[in-house]
Amino acid sequence: MGVDKQTMFRDYSGNQNIRKPDEFTIMQAKSEISTLLPLTPRVLLILWSLADGPQHGYRLLKIAEELGRGRVSIGPASLYESITTLEKRGLIARAKAPRDADREDARRRYYELTKRGIELLRAEANRMNALAKDLRAAGLVDAEEAL
Repeated sequence: MGVDKQTMFRDYSGNQNIRKPDEFTIMQAKSEISTLLPLTPRVLLILWSLADGPQHGYRLLKIAEELGRGRVSIGPASLYESITTLEKRGLIARAKAPRDADREDARRRYYELTKRGIELLRAEANRMNALAKDLRAAGLVDAEEAL
């Protein structure tokens, strides 16, 4: 008898009304996270853009463009579609506006990574790091090309 996915998602979404997960639930969650890998470049950039703290949609788009170095293009429609999906999966959540936020635009919605989102981002970074090591070991990555 396992834990249903709904309970597992809520355990890792930051909801304080849910019981503390037991070891079995944590193992299931880690296993479930691995089923979300590999991430698409768009999702990776969105999660990475939130690694330093809450951001609103337009700022998220700009940070993702910087991190992607022009290799990945994310339009506003695909950004908000991804945000909706990531929010439903418990990987990001709405956040309060930071104290230094522009108070003149109350329409801005801020988002932040959940614990589960951080776990997924780290799992993807580790997966990509292992892949890059294997590619270097195989002599398939030139030092100049890696920059």
